[in-house]
Amino acid sequence: MIESQSHDRFNDAVAAHLPIAMEAQDALAAVADLGAAYTADIEQARLVIAGIPLWVTLLGTVAKESNTWLWAWANPGFRPDLAAIAPTAGLRAVGESWQLWELASEGFSLAGIADTGLGAGSSVALVAAPLVGATAMYAADYGAGVAYFGIRRESVPRPATSPAQLERFLRRAADVFPGHARAQILTYAQVHDLRVLGQGSALQIHFPSGQSVTVDVDGAGRATAFRPAGQP
Repeated sequence: MIESQSHDRFNDAVAAHLPIAMEAQDALAAVADLGAAYTADIEQARLVIAGIPLWVTLLGTVAKESNTWLWAWANPGFRPDLAAIAPTAGLRAVGESWQLWELASEGFSLAGIADTGLGAGSSVALVAAPLVGATAMYAADYGAGVAYFGIRRESVPRPATSPAQLERFLRRAADVFPGHARAQILTYAQVHDLRVLGQGSALQIHFPSGQSVTVDVDGAGRATAFRPAGQP
């Protein structure tokens, strides 16, 4: 069933995931030419772009005519036990836990989903990809629709991070979705398993290298300063 409700909470999730998604897409672009031709084998959970084989999870598909999203787990054309499909079944529980009805519904209209510059379908995919153990996402146009794949960590590992890396992607994300710095920092830290301290306007992020940085967030939700931890 295609549901139609407010996408406000989901759009907040899109904004929160944008820095980690930008980082991931850069990592994918370093591995494969994203403008090249592709072939996909759902049975084998494999995508080949310009001769580069990638292990994938099919996240969902968008029908161009109706502008609707259908999750792979709800698609009757695929067996739910396929390696490329099975990981998406867990999205329903996440949707219920996070109160994101889009993750728990079989499908929904994309009208009102925020567009980060790659289309509303990509916005859905960038939220879903890390939730199924994927690093990046890939949009495969097949004429009547677009299939969205999560590129698994075996093919594109999560890049190592640093204070400079965090700052770079927070600033890039702010150009698209300003005012979400706190949620973006916390989401980025969760995906990278970074420790975050601080409850007020300053968040201190600790990195595996031993480095740490304090990010000041103002009342409008903007990151206004990046300081080595302990520096006033």
